[in-house]
Amino acid sequence: MDTTKPAGPSKEQAIASQLPAENAPSQGPEIGHLKEELQKYRDMFDNAPIGIVQSDVDGRLLGSNLAAARILGYDSPQDNLASVENIARDLYVDPDRRQKLIDLSRDRNQLRGFETRFRRKDGRAITCKLFVRVVRTADGAVDYLESFIEDITEIRKTEKALKESEALYRSLFENTGAGTIIIEEDTTISFANSGFEKIIGYSKAEIEGKMKWTAVIAEPAELAMMLKYHRKRRLLKEAVPIEYEFKVRDKKGKKKNIFLRVDMIAGTKRSVASLIDITSIVDIHERQLAKDRIREQENRLKKENVRLRKTIRDRYKFGSIVGKSAAMQEVYELILRAAATDANVIIYGESGTGKELVAKAIHDFSDRSVHAFVPVNCAAIPRHLVESEFFGYKKGAFSGALADKPGYLDKARKGSLFLDELGDVQPEMQVKLLRVLGGSGYTPVGSVNVRGIDCRIIAATNRNVRKLLENGQLREDFFYRIHIIPIQLPPLRERKEDIPLLAEHFMKKYKKKNEPITPLGGKIMDALHDYDWPGNVRELENSMQRLINLGHLDFHLAPSGPLAGSLSPLEDDMGVFDRPLRQAVSSFEKRYITGVLEKYKWNRTRAAEHLGVERKTLYLKMKNFGIQ
Repeated sequence: MDTTKPAGPSKEQAIASQLPAENAPSQGPEIGHLKEELQKYRDMFDNAPIGIVQSDVDGRLLGSNLAAARILGYDSPQDNLASVENIARDLYVDPDRRQKLIDLSRDRNQLRGFETRFRRKDGRAITCKLFVRVVRTADGAVDYLESFIEDITEIRKTEKALKESEALYRSLFENTGAGTIIIEEDTTISFANSGFEKIIGYSKAEIEGKMKWTAVIAEPAELAMMLKYHRKRRLLKEAVPIEYEFKVRDKKGKKKNIFLRVDMIAGTKRSVASLIDITSIVDIHERQLAKDRIREQENRLKKENVRLRKTIRDRYKFGSIVGKSAAMQEVYELILRAAATDANVIIYGESGTGKELVAKAIHDFSDRSVHAFVPVNCAAIPRHLVESEFFGYKKGAFSGALADKPGYLDKARKGSLFLDELGDVQPEMQVKLLRVLGGSGYTPVGSVNVRGIDCRIIAATNRNVRKLLENGQLREDFFYRIHIIPIQLPPLRERKEDIPLLAEHFMKKYKKKNEPITPLGGKIMDALHDYDWPGNVRELENSMQRLINLGHLDFHLAPSGPLAGSLSPLEDDMGVFDRPLRQAVSSFEKRYITGVLEKYKWNRTRAAEHLGVERKTLYLKMKNFGIQ
């Protein structure tokens, strides 16, 4: 506790000392006048809009008004800084403020201002502007200090934000990659960035506030157009920005071709202009082609985005393809990207992996979906009929040609042609198809008119393409016309997490009419999961069809012989009748709940509704049975 002798009385104390005690008899009009003076002083002091604090030179608090108390967080009239003994020790955040007060008391100036930080009652620091008045006695000694406090915390925050914003926009203004200027109503250039300096060769000191925009325009006709634009913009409340090409003259007198975009700044009579030097661009047409390419790319991305949004809700099934494994998710992404272009696609995969389904999905999600998808099994076409099948023929072209017949390329016009078993196309036919793929068109058998191709080629093969190329069975030039977007389909043994989905899909597909689907038992699911599936999804589909129709599951290619299962949930566990009733019921209940959860894709809310129980009850049963 500071033991320094308190300062002398304040003006208020001096006036009060001249007044008689409260119970003393009245002493005439002079005393009444002094009371009025004191009351006026108290009213002015207490109700001043700015905070006022009185202290001695050591910082001990002598008095404060309500505004100061509120600034410092002492909102209650009862406490009103009552808990503060020493403002230098208790309120100042910065430790050097006490010395500042001592220095001020020695200064002969009557009013000094500085910034400081105070600590509010709640502990939060605020920034204040402080004006200190040194009150002295008649003999010049320091009587007390009177401080006027203004909270400027928000002002400083705003100033900081404005400085940061100004720095950000200045950085953006300087680094747009183009020459950028702000033009005042009288065409004076008020701001210019370094890009504009580089274009015209003048420094900012020579440009800003001194140079007219009209002074840099080289051609009189272009100058007249610009002046007309500015006059017109002043008359309109809103106007569309303009873009055009014109010439400027730089500091050396050289003319430069400029591409310009100029627009009004909202709520002002200023304009902002961005300039790009296109002098080095020889052919303006190339720039337009670049714009077209960008626009085409944007359209492609938009279409791809739409397709993504359409499928994102149901990514365990893509068209007719079923699977939610990571490998299939990658295939779905490739399908979407391929569908967004018109490039040729080749699909690799073992027999039965669903290559034709992928090809159909690419077609269905492409812009060609409204036209035909034409599948062709290249291995099934006799060698002597390949040309007529692909290109078609005219009536009378050969014996038996009784009428014109369109070929596969005609049928797939504006659509997609799917070449399955590409490795079985004969080399001589590869040469003819190569001309078609190269854009030379094709000629129907018996015709002399060349027809242009207008279809997307999607090919597929389950053969080793590298060996086909090495053996000469597949021409490299023909192969690389097809091999633009490759898609590799994983075999079923590499995505076994999709087996339950596929099994359920085929159960629904082949179930008898109006017959409910019975969930597969645990042993059947284990058997499906443990098998290697050399025939892939096609073999799984055939096995599920036999299971539904014959009531048992068998894998004809399994090395250990047939495996048997049953659609009956009771017969799935062979020892069920040897168990006590409670265990048998629990076993059935667990499998039944699991089956319902799988039916509703593990949506527990819908499963609970189906089971006729509360969702909380379902959670408890899942926990008890260890269902995850």
